[in-house]
Amino acid sequence: MADTRPTETPVDSRGDRRDNDRRSNDRRKTDRRLPVPAWRKPWALVSYGVLGALGLVLLIGALRSDDTKEQPGEVVAASPAPPTVALPPAAPSAPLEGRRDADYDRLVIAGEEAVGRRIRTELYCDTPKPVTLREVDQLEAAIAALRDEAGEVRGADCKWGPGGTGSGRKDFLLLVPPEMATAFSNQPMVTDNFVQRRRVQGEVEWIGRSRALALRTTGVLRSVGR
Repeated sequence: MADTRPTETPVDSRGDRRDNDRRSNDRRKTDRRLPVPAWRKPWALVSYGVLGALGLVLLIGALRSDDTKEQPGEVVAASPAPPTVALPPAAPSAPLEGRRDADYDRLVIAGEEAVGRRIRTELYCDTPKPVTLREVDQLEAAIAALRDEAGEVRGADCKWGPGGTGSGRKDFLLLVPPEMATAFSNQPMVTDNFVQRRRVQGEVEWIGRSRALALRTTGVLRSVGR
């Protein structure tokens, strides 16, 4: 008698994986990466850049300082001093001639060396008027001697040198002492570049640019006449 029991077909374990529980193996655990080391974190990378830039700056500064150091036996040339203009010596009885613009410029450039020098010149002046002195730490003695109780001196706006030389003439503030007021007023009035001014020939004591007079180039009238 034949065996009528159904024949069991072998199952290919490679084709049917339904019996396998894929969730049994946690892939997230096996694929998880290790923590990033400290030396690879963003703040560490930024620190490397900052330190590198600082080191580069220090290196450049060291190289430059080495270049500027004086080499042994090397002579370093000093910067040339600004040019100065020396005035010729003159005794009190022999004033300097100063009628030209070049004479005026030489006196200005001489600075302190020219203060107090007697200059024989020719000026074309307006009428003297009160001029208020500014408060300064140190006032020139020649100006202080002319200051009145109101803190003013009498000064005339003048042009330096002969007239008719154009509009580039130098401005000069002539202080007129009280004892020289009459002599000043007796000087002749002339037409100077279409303007009526008083022609004053005489000696002035050079003061130069005074802070008390807003740095105007100034002198004191000491005598009149050729």
